[in-house]
Amino acid sequence: MPRVIVSPYRVCPLGAHIDHQGGPVVGTAIDAGTLVAFVANDAPHCRVESTNFPGVYEGSLDGDGEPRDWTRYFWAAAQALRSHGHRPARGLHALVEGALPGGGLSSSASVVLAYLSGLAAVNDIALSPPELVQLARYAENEFVGVKCGILDPACIVGSQRDHLVAIDTEACRWEAVAGERAAAESRFLVAFSGVGRNLRDTGFNDRVDQCHEAARRLGELSGHPATKLGNVDEAIFEKYSHVLPPVLARRARHFFGERRRVLDGIEAWQRGDLAHFGHLMNESCRSSIENFEVGSSEIVALHQLMRTTPGVHGTRFSGAGFGGCVVALVASARADACRQEIEDSYRASAPDRSAARVFIAHGRDGLHIR
Repeated sequence: MPRVIVSPYRVCPLGAHIDHQGGPVVGTAIDAGTLVAFVANDAPHCRVESTNFPGVYEGSLDGDGEPRDWTRYFWAAAQALRSHGHRPARGLHALVEGALPGGGLSSSASVVLAYLSGLAAVNDIALSPPELVQLARYAENEFVGVKCGILDPACIVGSQRDHLVAIDTEACRWEAVAGERAAAESRFLVAFSGVGRNLRDTGFNDRVDQCHEAARRLGELSGHPATKLGNVDEAIFEKYSHVLPPVLARRARHFFGERRRVLDGIEAWQRGDLAHFGHLMNESCRSSIENFEVGSSEIVALHQLMRTTPGVHGTRFSGAGFGGCVVALVASARADACRQEIEDSYRASAPDRSAARVFIAHGRDGLHIR
């Protein structure tokens, strides 16, 4: 009997570019994502097909060949399991479909988590939520080649409908944040620019390296060694920021500002202060552009369009900022009107982006198998 894995995408209204440095983040799973239908195979052989991309993954679980196309993600999941001491003896046959692959809504984490869950299910491997999250991160770091943190997998695994999930990325733990008034009076709106991207082929990894280098230098200057900015006191940065090379100072300035915005945003969500939460989203995006220096022309234009649309509380890039989507927090009463106005205006200004679309993202529970 075939089973289906539902692995949602996520939006992250606050917490841009700090999970790989041990910073706090908030997000929520949405009603778009990856579906994987699968059946077990008694032999250690796998066959995976996609409705989104041509070609087929076919091979044994211990295969060492490194695919270069979409099948890389299944291979990465299998390699991550093996690298952590699991020896799956049964393969699977699977059909995978993604709602918006490469769109900046964590489609890579979503599909890797789905593959990990399917392989674990057919081999009776019990993975706790933190183990699943860490395996997904390891697969992306070591086998996909993206130096991400745990934001995406933790949000996909840990989300609860109508809540934000607040993630301690250093400790790999999370909790649901209730905000009845905020949830009732707002919606998240997602605008896809029509421009996809693969993080491995962007400047994302370089910026992660710059954050680590900023932490290392601040550690040397203060006499308190550090490998990531989350282990550096902000007072140390304020004391020595003028000594850092300007690019490293900008990366660190973004980290410390975003960390404050996340903690402030959690409190704003709990008390239903949507105006302030939206302001923090706008400030997050401004810092992403000025200090983290990301933002393609398309998504910068989308951000500016969305933030000036009546009913929008705040907006920022969804994902790393090299293409993909922009997410906005909008008043519930204006959600449908905002969606139409933004889509019409963007398509008029960018008629060559025929794939662009805008949709209301409804909250969902995290990954599950049915």
